[in-house]
Amino acid sequence: MSASDVAYLGIRKMLTDGELSPGQRLSQSRLARQLNCSPMPVVEAMRRLESEGLLVKQARQQARVRELSHEDLEGLYLLREAIESVTARLAAQRATTEETRVLQELAQAYERAWEANHQEADADVAIHRHIAECARCPLLKGELDRFLLLERTAGRSLKSQCGRPGHTHIHRALVQAIVDHDADSAEYLMKKHIQHGYEEAQRDLAAGAKNPRAIRRTSAQRTSDSRRAT
Repeated sequence: MSASDVAYLGIRKMLTDGELSPGQRLSQSRLARQLNCSPMPVVEAMRRLESEGLLVKQARQQARVRELSHEDLEGLYLLREAIESVTARLAAQRATTEETRVLQELAQAYERAWEANHQEADADVAIHRHIAECARCPLLKGELDRFLLLERTAGRSLKSQCGRPGHTHIHRALVQAIVDHDADSAEYLMKKHIQHGYEEAQRDLAAGAKNPRAIRRTSAQRTSDSRRAT
């Protein structure tokens, strides 16, 4: 693995873990010190992350972590709806007995996480990724992974602004459709699920626009907590 690959994975992990907040400007030299490498691999890694849409950079300015605008949010969920409707249909057609068993376990884990108010977002992502794996279409899964990471990083400050959403009944019905190999129902339920998620994200974005200080404070607290943990 090259030095730029190591830097890329390191910065990507920092984004995933919330160590870098939406809108935060990134210093190449600081990242190089944190990753214990020279600046050049960091430059190459950041260019790669820019091409994936996770970072944005304007001329003569530092790169920063992407923030989701209204337009970004719409595009993200339209793409997710298109991709995941297909993966749900394919999963219903192709999933093995073992794969459906794992899917049911993931759905149960999500319900436990939701009831405990603990890391339900991670459990939700696990369900979506497994459904994509069951579809056996690597290109679709690769694109979905990119969109899920973009939502997780750039949209991090949108979460929990309007209360906790309840997806347990939707997941339960979707999983059952896949277990029953009902492709039409699986496609329909996934489409409605993604549309519902978009509506929630829109409300979060509107709430954040009304109270931007709360979002900035939450991001700062998360970054501070992450630094103390390391």
